[in-house]
Amino acid sequence: MASEVRLERLLGKLVVDAFGLPFGRIEDVIAEPQGDEYLVTHLLIGPNSRLAQLLASAHELPTLRALGLGRRPRVRRVPWSWFDLTDPDRPQLRRSVADDGQEGTRA
Repeated sequence: MASEVRLERLLGKLVVDAFGLPFGRIEDVIAEPQGDEYLVTHLLIGPNSRLAQLLASAHELPTLRALGLGRRPRVRRVPWSWFDLTDPDRPQLRRSVADDGQEGTRA
């Protein structure tokens, strides 16, 4: 696994699980300061389809939300250690989420 990856290379990338099935897209990271640098502890994974992303963004607009359009986005907080980033252009989970019945926690 790569020990250092530039954040802009990861944002928006589709993440697949250990079986190659789509899991979601990288939306953001959670990092903690460590000296002069930051250590990423979790990746925030959002919806994988463009339609789901569009509906999630519609939830942010009060008028559309009042009309019942859009929905609250489902964002998963997944530990950094679950990822295989040997190829940052194709991020992959090291295991299937179904392996142990645990999903990344909701952010």
